[in-house]
Amino acid sequence: MMANNAFDAMNSSAGNDMYITGGAITMSEYEQNMTPEDQKRYETLLMDEFMSAYGSDPHKGNLDFNHWLKTLNFDLLRERAQKFDDVRASNHGTQRLMRMQDGRELEDAGMLQRLAHLHTGRIEDLAEIVSTMEPATSPMQQSDFRRPPGYSGSVPGQGFPQAVGE
Repeated sequence: MMANNAFDAMNSSAGNDMYITGGAITMSEYEQNMTPEDQKRYETLLMDEFMSAYGSDPHKGNLDFNHWLKTLNFDLLRERAQKFDDVRASNHGTQRLMRMQDGRELEDAGMLQRLAHLHTGRIEDLAEIVSTMEPATSPMQQSDFRRPPGYSGSVPGQGFPQAVGE
């Protein structure tokens, strides 16, 4: 119940601007509806996505993963996620993304935002989860949850997104 109260307070404080909380959130799928095994898989997917974003970030310079994570501009990530969704929804959007110079950055932001909707809707809350993990514990690996350019909502029987075509 305490988690619901926290989400209610967060949503109420946003007033008419629900984007602050990532939308009308009433509960966290991650905290309330996932089994411990699903939570672990979700956390592994989060780490893989953040590691992917870190690896493809042309602006990270000499920052190690943990310092990079602390310096992320979450407003910029949200803007990139929105642009990713807009481009992908347009004609030949996936192909356009592959040709765009910043297509990989947009894709990484879009995937992080989609994963955020299973928690609080905020990428910064995902970064908080990932910051408690050891980056080396989740190397990029073959798994059921790899994401190609195409992406579907959720897999039956699982509470979180899965890639299409793999």
